[in-house]
Amino acid sequence: MFIKRENDGIIYYASTLLESEGFANGFFARYGGVSKGDFESLNVSTARLDSFGAADSKANVLENYRRALSVIGSEPERAVAARQVHSADVLKVTGKDGGRGICPDREAMPDADALLLDGKEQGVDAVCIKTADCVPILLANKVSGSVCAVHAGWRGSAADIAAKAAKALSDGDMDSIIAAIGPCIGLCCYEVGGEVVTAFRELFTSKGYGFDTDELLPLFPSHSAGEKHHADLAKINASLLEKCGVRRENIDAADICTSCYKDEKGIRPFFSHRAQSGHSGTFVSAVKKMQNAELAKHGF
Repeated sequence: MFIKRENDGIIYYASTLLESEGFANGFFARYGGVSKGDFESLNVSTARLDSFGAADSKANVLENYRRALSVIGSEPERAVAARQVHSADVLKVTGKDGGRGICPDREAMPDADALLLDGKEQGVDAVCIKTADCVPILLANKVSGSVCAVHAGWRGSAADIAAKAAKALSDGDMDSIIAAIGPCIGLCCYEVGGEVVTAFRELFTSKGYGFDTDELLPLFPSHSAGEKHHADLAKINASLLEKCGVRRENIDAADICTSCYKDEKGIRPFFSHRAQSGHSGTFVSAVKKMQNAELAKHGF
């Protein structure tokens, strides 16, 4: 189950499944930051451009990271953010990587769309990914205390990145893996082309999965004419995680569409590339490794 929380103006959604096993986590809405305009206000990207062709400042982004990470008991210098390229690569974080991808004075991480942090690494305590419609997935190993943050766009999803990350995190014990699938563009809004449908059909066939493609990528009436396929990326990733050995009861899902969901004020709480015509910020999702006291319970 996901629960909405507020901390000093920062609004975020947390997976109670992850929390119940000792993993602080947050899928952060756009409120409580310092950025302006299209990036208002908790934007964590300097790569995206607003409707005037300008990027957000490094100072704004660093402060936004600081505010968000403080909610889960971390800080920019002890966290790492992925350099995302829509790949299926899982990169292991070391204790020397603190601040990379976040602090302007640190170099970016190598290209990857999943960051894995061993529970015993020192100097780093959290991993982050950035999204604005793609699927943010936070994974944890409830025995070792290790965590992984995954960015799953359609290309990464079709390359089974979530399952690859879960297997790498599992140490051979898939029963130890818990997963939280955060807010992303929903089936309702994610119209896709034929290349997306083909990519997923090829994945399902190559794995021998008997998934119903028409259920996961059904035809909907198009806004223009005829019908177009829509993709349920959250359900696809949940299904792929289950197929690789993650127990269904160990998979949490937010069921929030970043493109059309609006809060009680009629505002979209999450940045959406599609809803904002490409001129949006990105929101951060982060998970903190298990604390030493919790690890001690498991003999580590």
